[in-house]
Amino acid sequence: MKLSIAFGTVAVAVAVMPAAAGAQDFTVRPGYTQEQLEALADEVGSDLRFRQLGDTATLGRGNADVSVQFAETRLDDSQGAWNHTRVVARVGVNDRVDVGAWGGLNPNSDYGLVGVDTKILLLREGPSRPVSIAVRPSLTSLVGPSDVWIGTTSVDLSVSRAFGPVSPYTGVAARSSIAFERSADVDLDPADAGGTSSFAGVAYRWRSLSLAGEVEKGENVTYGFRIGTRF
Repeated sequence: MKLSIAFGTVAVAVAVMPAAAGAQDFTVRPGYTQEQLEALADEVGSDLRFRQLGDTATLGRGNADVSVQFAETRLDDSQGAWNHTRVVARVGVNDRVDVGAWGGLNPNSDYGLVGVDTKILLLREGPSRPVSIAVRPSLTSLVGPSDVWIGTTSVDLSVSRAFGPVSPYTGVAARSSIAFERSADVDLDPADAGGTSSFAGVAYRWRSLSLAGEVEKGENVTYGFRIGTRF
């Protein structure tokens, strides 16, 4: 029954999520420059960063969570928006550590992304501790394009406080990205980029249902929403 609820939640969420827009062009043509590859590493690397969209609470040993996450990054007027839908599965290793894997496809193009992440609870709120603190490293890889490969690693530090089923949270993140061109038309060095951002959101739990909404401010502004189920 719980697995049926999990798959049903994912199916409904995918059905109501808007299709991805603003498809990125990953084609490397003759004349493509090192500066263009560096710009791609910066722009796409930032959008690849996995946003965990939730508070610091861990699942507990043996418990699992399946969710769908939607994020929209608002770019400048000439670029429009970069939209992603990602399916995420996470399991509790113990009371303080969760591990997860996830992936997503852009239906308007030939690329997708896959990744892994971890949530490590450093401090749990209690009578003498007003907040919980967690660190959340992740790794993302672009898949699909034949001309380039881009990967991003990131680390979040988040703080949250539970008020019954509602948990507001905030935090900061740092990411590092690298891009390799694999085209026969040019010969460029790998390009790297990095950046920092801050985020804030609210998580809500009701029985097996979990929801979260978040906004992140870095080079661009990203809005995210998650719907999932725990079992």
